[in-house]
Amino acid sequence: MAVVEHAPAFAGSVDWLRGPRFDLSLIVGVLALALVLGAAGCASPALFAAVLVVDFWLLAYPHAASTFTRIAFDREGARAHAFLLFGLPPLVFAATAGAVALGGVLALNTIYFFWQSWHYTRQSYGIARAYHRSAGVDPAGDRLSDLVVFSWPLWGLLHRAHEQPALFYGGPIWLPPVPKPVVVAGGALALGALALWTARHLRALGSGRPRSAGHALFVLSHVVITAVSYLVVREITLGWLFINIWHNAQYLLFVWAMNARRFRHGVDPRRPFLSRLCQPDQALRYALVCLALSSAFYFTLGQAMGRMAWEVLPFVLICHQTVNFHHYIVDAVIWRSRGRAG
Repeated sequence: MAVVEHAPAFAGSVDWLRGPRFDLSLIVGVLALALVLGAAGCASPALFAAVLVVDFWLLAYPHAASTFTRIAFDREGARAHAFLLFGLPPLVFAATAGAVALGGVLALNTIYFFWQSWHYTRQSYGIARAYHRSAGVDPAGDRLSDLVVFSWPLWGLLHRAHEQPALFYGGPIWLPPVPKPVVVAGGALALGALALWTARHLRALGSGRPRSAGHALFVLSHVVITAVSYLVVREITLGWLFINIWHNAQYLLFVWAMNARRFRHGVDPRRPFLSRLCQPDQALRYALVCLALSSAFYFTLGQAMGRMAWEVLPFVLICHQTVNFHHYIVDAVIWRSRGRAG
């Protein structure tokens, strides 16, 4: 998710988006899932492949499908977002194909790595702001939290660039050469921001006026997964696996919660299918629908691609990355606009 800075506050306590059970699943549960599966993927190539299959089919593909529950599951939404649904994909395909024509797989991998890092960071930024809104705090006034959210991925990217990995996801990647002092400066910024942020929370706790527990836990989870993915795990693709699992699972839960808030008054006769899926007792059915839709789409895409010769591997990558890049753009548009997806 790109950003939810204009998302209305959820109904719930001052500390939580929906309540302790949901929020702890969103923050602690998702982080634990990413760490456990990521660690399993690091254990051996066979386990990496197995975890990757689980991540793709049960998390990544459904998370992309869940984006479209915001705009394409009813006639009114599809009409309002017709360009995003039908006009944008050919443009994204053309741009992606153009990047491959100019720079090959190296260009595609490089664009993907940087864009997905930005995409993941903006999701954290948006959810952190949603926590502030839920607690009745103006998120625009908390620049220190914003600095923590952005400085840790920046440090991670600088660190990866300094390492100069030759391959990402089995293909070549280009990262700009970054000298060690720049990495150290990025680390000092991230650690300093976290230290100030932590001291502020401890002072508030000592004064008997603690800040939002949900917001604090979420920001800390962002720091942990970023540090593990970019700084602790030495190999770039293995590190990517951790944060990709985290992002996908988190997005599924958060989008469902936003939809549940949207239909909190019950089934909407104008949107009966989606509003039924988004009632509080229908979370599993919502996930299964996203899973079914994404599986059908990607299975069909895989079958079509499988009928082509191996020489067209770049075309396969173009198709898959077109879906990714289209999701990034749609996601950015629908979450930036107050009420447009509501």
